[in-house]
Formats: sequence, C-alpha cells, structure tokens
Amino acid sequence: MTGDGTTPSEGHGLTAGSGADFIGGASISSLWKGLLLAGLLFLPGLLGFLFEGTSFATGTALVCLAALMLAAIGVVPLLSRDVQIAFATTAIITFVVVLHLLISSAIDNDPSFDIGRALLSLLLFCVVALSIPVFSIAIMADNRIRTIVRIMFALFIISALLSLLKIQPPTSSLGEKPTFPFTEPSFLGFSLTSTLIFTMMHSSRIMRALLILIFIGLGFGLSNLTIIVTCIFAAAITLPVSWLILGVTVLSIGAASLDLSYYSDRLDFDWATSTNLSSLVYVQGWQMLQESLQRTHGWGIGFQQLGVVYTNVPASVRINALLGRDANLQDGGFILSKLGSEFGLFGFGLVGIYLYVMGKSFMRLRLAIWRKIKIADGELFAHTCVLGYFVEMFIRGTNYFTGTLVLMLAGVVYLRRMGVSARP
Repeated sequence: MTGDGTTPSEGHGLTAGSGADFIGGASISSLWKGLLLAGLLFLPGLLGFLFEGTSFATGTALVCLAALMLAAIGVVPLLSRDVQIAFATTAIITFVVVLHLLISSAIDNDPSFDIGRALLSLLLFCVVALSIPVFSIAIMADNRIRTIVRIMFALFIISALLSLLKIQPPTSSLGEKPTFPFTEPSFLGFSLTSTLIFTMMHSSRIMRALLILIFIGLGFGLSNLTIIVTCIFAAAITLPVSWLILGVTVLSIGAASLDLSYYSDRLDFDWATSTNLSSLVYVQGWQMLQESLQRTHGWGIGFQQLGVVYTNVPASVRINALLGRDANLQDGGFILSKLGSEFGLFGFGLVGIYLYVMGKSFMRLRLAIWRKIKIADGELFAHTCVLGYFVEMFIRGTNYFTGTLVLMLAGVVYLRRMGVSARP
C-alpha cells in the first residue's frame, strides 16, 4: 500500500516505473532483451522468406533454444520454483496430448494418421513450453522495456514501407506479396499487433488516431485485410468510443468514393462461386473444423493431424481447382480451426480460457485509457501480447509454434505470477 491508501498499480494513466519485477528481471542486458524479442517477432518469418520454409516452427524453436541456453549460463536468472513448475506443466500436458492422440487414432482409424509427425512436434512443444518462464523474466519482468518495444514497432513500419517501395531481398517463396521478412503481409499483420497496441497506449489520442490511419493506409497499400483488421482491433482497445464512432462514420463516407471490390471479394464466403483464395481458405478452415468434429464425435482428429488425415470439404476442392494444388490444409488458415479440429471440445475449452484472459486484459487496458489505473510497462506489454494473439486465433494464423504464441503464453505466465486483476 502507498501513503494515500492505494496499491502501486492504481492511480492514473501509465507509468514506466511502477509494478513489481521478477527477481533478476531488471538486471538482464537490454541487448539480450532486444535480441530475444526481435527473434520471436521476426526470425520465424525470416527463415521462411529466405529459405522457402512453410512453417514458423523452426525459427521459433531456435529462439526458444537460445533463451534456454541464456538461462543455463545464468544470463537469465530463474527461480528453482519456476523451473520445477515448467517441467511439471510440460510433462502433464505432454502426457495428456499423447493420450488424446492415441484415442483419436482409435476413434478415427484413418490409415494416413501420422503419429511420428505428432511426436516430433511434441518435442518442439517441450522446448517452447520450458522456455516460457525465461521470456517472462527476460522481457516482461523489466518495466524499462518501452524503448525496445518501440524499436520493434519501428522495424515493422520500415518493413511495410520497404515492401511498398519494392525494396527487399529476392525470395523463392510461393507467396504472391512477400513483405520482408515475411512471406506475406498477413504474417506481418498478426506479428505487429502487440507492439502497435503498446505504442498506442503510450501515445496521445491524436497520435493513436494517426498511427491507425498510417497502418490502415499501409494495409490498403499492401492490399491486405489482416493488417486492416489489426488496426481496427487496436483502435477498439485504445481509442475513446466517441472517436471510434467518428472514425467509422468518416471511413464509411470515404469508402463510398473508393473502389473496395478487392476487399469485398475477401468477404465473399460463398465457396461455390468465390474465386478469392483468401476467403476460400477461411471458409475451408471452418468446413474442416465441422468435418473433424463430426467424424470424431467432438473428440478431435489428434495433435498435428489436420491436413494429414483424409479431408474432403467443398472449399478444398474449389481451391485445388483454382490453384492446381492444396493450400493451408495443415494450418487451417487460423488457429481456432486447427485447435478445434485436432482437439475437439477440449480445443474449444482452450479457446474459451484464452477469451477469458483476453477479456481481462482488454478491461485492464480500457481502465488505463480511462485513467482509472496505472500500468507498468512490463505488465502493459504482457497484456498487449495476450490481446495480440486474437488476430492469429480468429482471423489469420500459420501454425501453433509462432513467436507470438510464445509471447502470449509468457504474458499469461507473467500476469498470473503478478496476480493482476481486471479491477482497479
């Protein structure tokens, strides 16, 4: 308690110095913090851009291994309790996933079932899970992280601008609009969300509105709906309701004089007539989800089996006819599709937990916007990482093992450790 009867987390607005730190969190070099954060945000996409990779998993694994090495040599100090909890949690989840996988195989009895693929991914999961406490301490347990996050945000702006100017390395990726270091602008869209929200929370109202307009412009310039959705989501979190209403009105009037057929085509979800691959992939994700639930009676087809076991949904047939090959079968297009298809009702339970935690983070940031509480930078970034995963979960994702997933889980661990509540 402070002298005026409030707790350190209460007051008005944001603060860079309030809030408790994990032990050792503030003593870690800013260089290591910046490298770990940059690695999670950019390396998974960069490897795909340079080496025609189709998964973020390799880059994410490398960054997580680096984090574990830093912990092993003492650069990131961990409490013994953190290590014990991480090992116990990882072991329990691994056991549950394997048990669920075996039951899925028995229920579905599909000859294409690939248990080896699942087990290899479980090894990757163990690496990721064990590294979560390291990122919580290295990145979020320091309330002086503001400069580092702003640098990451600036790199996203530079990436988008250079892509618009066609200044970027060559790539053999199959993506139509590579946006260095990502193979498509949608990946930039879901990767930048947390840094965008964080930067806006530390900006004036005028600057928040300006940032939204800048990224909406970049979204239009890159012809990418995911970036535009990210901007709308960030605006809903950080702008006053009256400004949101005014913005929607102005944009609606302005849209009447623009040719928005490119974007309206992406909202055409009639799989039988649509020729837009983005909308067809989204519909395919929902159809695969429904198919998986029906064939396994709600149990799920098993970890990493989406796109491996037999599927025959109408949108997939349509995509194959238009493209000459399948697309996004293994990632479902967005994480909800993959999680629900593979884990059934249990997957929906995980989504429900995420929505609950996300709702608390949303209310916490709205209270800060209304200047009813103060939020230290470490807690603020944890909240923005939780909220940032929304785009990946429901709009456009790539696979489970992305840097943004690691940041989201690290944020949840940090907030739980700090006992943060949505109430002032």
